[in-house]
Amino acid sequence: MNALCVDASVVLKLVLKGESYRIRARQLVRDCLIGNITLIAPPLFECETDSVIQKRVWEGRVSLDNATMAYAALDKIPICVMTHANLRQRAREIAAQFHLRTVYDATYAALAELVGCEYWTADKVFYDAVASALPFVKYLPDYGE
Repeated sequence: MNALCVDASVVLKLVLKGESYRIRARQLVRDCLIGNITLIAPPLFECETDSVIQKRVWEGRVSLDNATMAYAALDKIPICVMTHANLRQRAREIAAQFHLRTVYDATYAALAELVGCEYWTADKVFYDAVASALPFVKYLPDYGE
């Protein structure tokens, strides 16, 4: 499979107005679609993206109408949600290796590693923590440079 793993931080830039690096996220997804590259994410992706949108509604940062539009746009993005028999174990190992507080980001990295593809994130803290040891982890602002 010709694949590329994207996390919620990248995909949410496509559906929420005012996000930084929105143009880079659009370019990345467009290039994948044109290049017949399958966008993948682990099962937590769906709950994570929906939770971010809901949290912004709750905080008053996104209206209900804009949230509805964001959910509809999100549902149209062709993300293949997939897992792997060793996903949870490898995610835990990555989280422990880099002293991460949670395993969320490590789960995306683990999936990319197990599938053998790049993982693109807009999470600078995570990227900075792992980039030197996990070269397949890429930072969205660097896309297209």
